[in-house]
Amino acid sequence: MRYAVRRMDWLTLTVNGRPHFGYDQEWYPERWQKLAGCGPTTGAAIAAYVEAKEEGKVVASQAAAEEKMLAFWPYATPRMHGLYKTRWLMEGLNSYFADYGLRGRAEMMTVPLLGPMRPSMEALTDFIAEGLSADAPLGFLCLHNGGIRSLYSWHWMPLAALDTGAGAAATVLDEGRAITFDLAAWRSATPFGGGFVRVMDAK
Repeated sequence: MRYAVRRMDWLTLTVNGRPHFGYDQEWYPERWQKLAGCGPTTGAAIAAYVEAKEEGKVVASQAAAEEKMLAFWPYATPRMHGLYKTRWLMEGLNSYFADYGLRGRAEMMTVPLLGPMRPSMEALTDFIAEGLSADAPLGFLCLHNGGIRSLYSWHWMPLAALDTGAGAAATVLDEGRAITFDLAAWRSATPFGGGFVRVMDAK
């Protein structure tokens, strides 16, 4: 079964005359932000989607996306080695929602380093599917890509779709691209794990 955000157009901008999926940390003005800003960039895209749902405020240009990224930066400011804990984005989203009067509630599921402690594939796909059914992109923290070359390691991306058929094909948005990868293969092969943050109860 396929699950996806209902309004992919809210996550799609036109940049240099072409569709650009999601936001891009390279749009931050400072060098450190460009290097370490994948977490707040992902959080900004999620927050913008929730605001579009609840308040009708759609981010429709790169300039507006950059403003949203700067507004979200204080809520998920990277540490020395980046935003490498799942709960940091969850907490940042919840603080943003509270400050901006939004009804969304961020929740997380971690994928630990140790294989036996990881959630089952069924639990993981259920968590993602429920988040997408609630109509908001999820934040995906990929601490190591597990050999899936289309994914960066030590990186956050918005997750916008999941097909629960063979391989559980998940679609993330990164650097303007929609990238589909085998979620089951990642879960099995990643040596460091990662995590997912979903938003529930946004109306």
